[in-house]
Amino acid sequence: MSTTMLSKHLIFLCALVLLLSGCSTARDVWDKTSDLYETYIDPKPTLDLQRSDGVSKKEQQLAMQFSVMDQQLELLLRSLAPQDVFPSPAWFNDMNHRFPWLTGIMAVDTQGEILARHPEAPLKLISTAPLLEKEWSIIQRGLEGYVLDTSLGPELVVAGPFFRDGLWQGLLAVHFDPRNLIDLSQEPDSLVLLTPEALLWSGPDQSSGLELLNAPWDELLKNRVQGRWLSENRVFAWISRPVGEMRLIYAVAVD
Repeated sequence: MSTTMLSKHLIFLCALVLLLSGCSTARDVWDKTSDLYETYIDPKPTLDLQRSDGVSKKEQQLAMQFSVMDQQLELLLRSLAPQDVFPSPAWFNDMNHRFPWLTGIMAVDTQGEILARHPEAPLKLISTAPLLEKEWSIIQRGLEGYVLDTSLGPELVVAGPFFRDGLWQGLLAVHFDPRNLIDLSQEPDSLVLLTPEALLWSGPDQSSGLELLNAPWDELLKNRVQGRWLSENRVFAWISRPVGEMRLIYAVAVD
């Protein structure tokens, strides 16, 4: 993992510890963050989930699962974002090789007509229409994402623009089943993955997902990237990450 990516994950873990530590000193927070990193991201040599260090076991699992899954998502976004010209066939092949959990990769023009698609006959056919509505330009060129509901389950679509001579020519889009991302987790049954608008995964406990889907996310996400939320029945710990304007939320029930 690169130094930059490690720093990002440490910031998220530090935020999680700050949430749980109340009035702890900065030194205490750093000690707990270092312990979380050494124990759950870069274990040497074993993973001990029995340690508490002031953080519940469930929240330790959330920090670990977030780091494992989000590392792959971060690598994908970092690979897609700089590609601002129409790619060569080698680029498509490289993306498929590096991210085998993708359902497909495609390029469309400004009207949504398909210019290239890998594989040529993907398991799920997607539409980029919601993303084409954005006003793309050299200045407005960040990645955007949305959730497409299909007959085979939800599909996460992430796209960025490509240009020629400074003019917007279309979008490069990747899409994947969120369950493929969940497969990277060591404790998938305890995890809930969602956006404020759509439930992506809740394991065997469907009630957790439904409760979280009804959380006041507009308020919760206004100034925060992590926290706790108390439903009528239990407490959830959550961490979010942006994909353009979309917010992807990882959560576990802690009580």
